[in-house]
Amino acid sequence: MRTSPIVVAALLTAGLVPLSACTSQPDPVQQRITNPARGTSVNAQVGNIRLLATRIDAPEERKLLGGSNTGLFTTLANDGDTADRLVAVSTVYARQVVMRQGTDGAQSPVSIEVPGAGVVSLQYPGGLHLEMVDLKVDVRAGRLLPVTFRFEKAGTVTVNVFVDGFGLPTVSPVSPVAPATS
Repeated sequence: MRTSPIVVAALLTAGLVPLSACTSQPDPVQQRITNPARGTSVNAQVGNIRLLATRIDAPEERKLLGGSNTGLFTTLANDGDTADRLVAVSTVYARQVVMRQGTDGAQSPVSIEVPGAGVVSLQYPGGLHLEMVDLKVDVRAGRLLPVTFRFEKAGTVTVNVFVDGFGLPTVSPVSPVAPATS
């Protein structure tokens, strides 16, 4: 017995309608995590140095005002055998980029050693991180801002850095501190 093409089409359509009704809007956080553009979270590479999960934080209202400061976060991975040093970071959107230890730490010029075959996380405001000082314009979350990173040996690379809103997931290496055991 031969099935009519119309009957086959009707059966297929009837099977797809319940499936499409079960799908919901994708979770925006999950979309950001699985976005193919994120790839391995490598934003740039210069020489043996990779910049990972590089981002600029925006406040909850998703807008940074000119004249304010904000965190610039990244992880530096050195695939080479010899140490290198991040010696300068700059952007036309801020008066300067400085290094800061914690939220109350003093600002100091950028000078961060990246050990050979090592990783340095600059991902958390409470620890060592970079800070953009005296923004020259208002900046909204969702934009890309060019930021130039200069390394002593590897050279210079400019990265278009995404301005995130607070609360979005980031990627950083596992902490070297062992978890507490009971």
